[in-house]
Amino acid sequence: MNGLYTEHCIKKNPSPLQRIGKFALIAVIILFFAGGFFLASGILIFLGMASIAAAYFLFPLFNIEYEYVFVDGQIDFDRICGQEKRKTMLRVDLDNIEIMAPIGSHRLDSYRNQQGLTVKDFTSNTVPDNVYGLFTSREGNKIFVRFEPSEKMLDYSRQKAPRKVFTD
Repeated sequence: MNGLYTEHCIKKNPSPLQRIGKFALIAVIILFFAGGFFLASGILIFLGMASIAAAYFLFPLFNIEYEYVFVDGQIDFDRICGQEKRKTMLRVDLDNIEIMAPIGSHRLDSYRNQQGLTVKDFTSNTVPDNVYGLFTSREGNKIFVRFEPSEKMLDYSRQKAPRKVFTD
């Protein structure tokens, strides 16, 4: 088998809203238990235990990773929650893209302000130098994808679609 294959995984940094949500959930748990013990209220203790159960299911949603898998000219964008739940968010064939270039490139200027454009962000929420933009159409919908490919993925993408992939 002589196919091109590479994968790249990045961890998404939590947004300020997610950090506030974590803190608020922990504060609610503490308040319910403290109130339950000081007021000798079984209802508050029960609500504290229910909030712990909610936290058990909600905290993995704050731990998100994105994995990009390149296989023979096709890129899969997967979201991994809590290091166990994987979901394919988008699959893009490089034959069907319009352009792929660094996010600050002038080549993307004519694509940015299109009507009906759907933006998908699969980045780490930091400001790295290697954020790329990819424009594609699927079933009449125009999609702009932001992601952080590895050098190997860029090389393979250039091999597969040299007139559509730019690294300037």
